[in-house]
Amino acid sequence: MAGFRRKPSGWIPAALSLALLAGCSAGGSQETKRADQQPEAANSSADGSKQKPALKVLGFNVAFDPNADPVAKDVETKTGYKVTYSVLPKDKPEEKLNIEIASGTEYDILDLTPSQFYTLVAQGALQPIDELVEKNGTHMKQAISSSSWELGKYNGKLYGVPQKNERANIEKTMIMRQDILTELGLKMPETLDELYQTLKTVKAKKPDMIPLTGNNMDVFMIYSGFGLYTDWAEVNGQLLPRIIQPAMKDYMAFMRKLYTEGLLDKDWAVNKTAQTQEKFVSGKAFMIPGNWNDASNMNAAFAKNVPNGKMGYMLPLKGADGNAGVQMEDKLLYVHAIPKSSKHAEDAIKFMDAKLQMDTFTFLTMGEKGKTFNEENGVYSPIMPAFTEQRGNAYWFLDGIQEVKYADMWLARLRRTPTLFEAFSAINKDFDKYAKRNPVAFMPPIEVVGKNQASLTQKETDYFIKLLLGGESINNFDKFIKDWDASGGSEVVKAVNEWYKTAKK
Repeated sequence: MAGFRRKPSGWIPAALSLALLAGCSAGGSQETKRADQQPEAANSSADGSKQKPALKVLGFNVAFDPNADPVAKDVETKTGYKVTYSVLPKDKPEEKLNIEIASGTEYDILDLTPSQFYTLVAQGALQPIDELVEKNGTHMKQAISSSSWELGKYNGKLYGVPQKNERANIEKTMIMRQDILTELGLKMPETLDELYQTLKTVKAKKPDMIPLTGNNMDVFMIYSGFGLYTDWAEVNGQLLPRIIQPAMKDYMAFMRKLYTEGLLDKDWAVNKTAQTQEKFVSGKAFMIPGNWNDASNMNAAFAKNVPNGKMGYMLPLKGADGNAGVQMEDKLLYVHAIPKSSKHAEDAIKFMDAKLQMDTFTFLTMGEKGKTFNEENGVYSPIMPAFTEQRGNAYWFLDGIQEVKYADMWLARLRRTPTLFEAFSAINKDFDKYAKRNPVAFMPPIEVVGKNQASLTQKETDYFIKLLLGGESINNFDKFIKDWDASGGSEVVKAVNEWYKTAKK
């Protein structure tokens, strides 16, 4: 069963993920005069007064050299700071980060994932920046919301500049063969029963096709039909993870029914993601869980293998009460902090603040209007290939974002790939109707949660696999939950609820 994969963050907030997340980004022009024509010296202020120190930045791993990127030169020109950039290794980045900090390497800015930030701040390795931001953070205080600033705090003091994802959005969907729906005279399923009947029809009319392939316990569009919208939800006044919410037993029984009737891929328990996607793009499967990025990535192979095929996107299924929903992606991506070893903390804040001045931010993330992007009535469009050549890697250089403006500017990055923007738009067309907020999305690390996460997730996975394959009975679900509770689950629920009471104040 080693091939069965379930996201380990199924019931833990995204903020705790140890993975280095590569965000996307964009930006624009400070003034009509080109940045590379400005005479401003790299290490002196615009008025020629005090010389600015050179700064050192450590960021997440990327496949390019930030020091050679066009954005690096424009950052230097616009801010007046000469910067040397370093990146963490792809493998074991936390280990390298800890070694660098422990050895006192004099970085001035650290671009940290939430888990890295909380680890370092708890160790006392970061400088508080409350006073520095208050004195020198004019632009960042305008750009970043008060609720976001709370995410950069530890024990009431500010230790980092927070950077949330570019815009709240729905990522999850069910990707299916729209052309087969049309061929069979079927409409897009909107309820659990309609999905069941659609899968049965496909199996009957297309016996050589897998009705639904996948490899994960979490099928979010089906979760919706049971009211299981978010990783955690308030049930009768208490926060509960999805696995112990009352409707989870019914969801498990439904998935078991699909499997026993041959409506799920017989290899569901051993599939890997690449295998499920290959089955879909080769025309062997009718439907697959995924997201808007998956849809775009699969498009070229799908178009080649199934030239007359067309992808469609199923929205969250309605439950018995007529409601539907799915967890939105609204999370903390990075925190930009200053290590205690830095001798240039004030200049580091000034540097980050200068990048968040609106015109500068636009230029650094989008380029120059009319040359790398266009904007009309608030709609930003890339001019290709100039946009990718000049600003393709701009996301790496962010130190916070203009949270309101950038939500629309960022879409230019998606518009570079028509299939990507098409999928994004289809899935998010009814964002206000379906998007649900995870109440623990911005929960800080809690020791008991981290200690039990892996073992509890494995228990959930094991039970689901055994259930699908007939080695476990849905009648034993309540017994499984008791074991889950006794194995640390009840401690996790208690700890999360204690945090939640303080967070709601």
